[in-house]
Amino acid sequence: MKKEDAYETLRMEIVTNKVAPGDIFNEKELMARLSIGRSPLREVLFRLQEEHLIKPLPRLGYMVTTLDIADVRELVELRRELEGFAGALAAGRITSDQLEAIRTIVHEAEQNAPEKQDFSSISEYYDTRFHDVLYQAAGNQHLSEVLQDLHIKMLRVWFHVGLEPIGFSRDSQNFNMILEALENGDSEKAREAMKSHVDLHSARVKEKFL
Repeated sequence: MKKEDAYETLRMEIVTNKVAPGDIFNEKELMARLSIGRSPLREVLFRLQEEHLIKPLPRLGYMVTTLDIADVRELVELRRELEGFAGALAAGRITSDQLEAIRTIVHEAEQNAPEKQDFSSISEYYDTRFHDVLYQAAGNQHLSEVLQDLHIKMLRVWFHVGLEPIGFSRDSQNFNMILEALENGDSEKAREAMKSHVDLHSARVKEKFL
């Protein structure tokens, strides 16, 4: 397996809770399972460490990090403000193609709610597709990278607490509010609509986790 494929495989296993917090990764077992050499595997494991998804355990391997209540609360607080900022920027910078892409995602989500529980890729979520386009529209690469990281971390929390695959179609009113603000170039309404979106999902997490 190629190094990038191995990285995505392990990352998704952690994010989707196929590998639970506290579980141990053993290098020899991973080399055999992923058909990858020791050097590229260690590069993969180092990337996962940088994302705080695993941590090394002397003589044992690598442990999948646990989810701390305080960490989740801090993630929610940070993501709320940054998503609002991204929405405000996007309202003033979004292109016609990006706006059409968001319209398409919202329409598809309203018509076809995701039903299957086991996704092979995070990109299959309507929610993630929506955010990917919005981050691009914000036109700030550094902000986009931070938000992508926060989004993945929150997806891990959602899987850990056993929430359904993101109920995007049920949240269509919220997303249509964001879409309307983007269409009108209203930065403040876009900011508040994005914060409301984060609040909506955070409330579901708090019910089961906090």
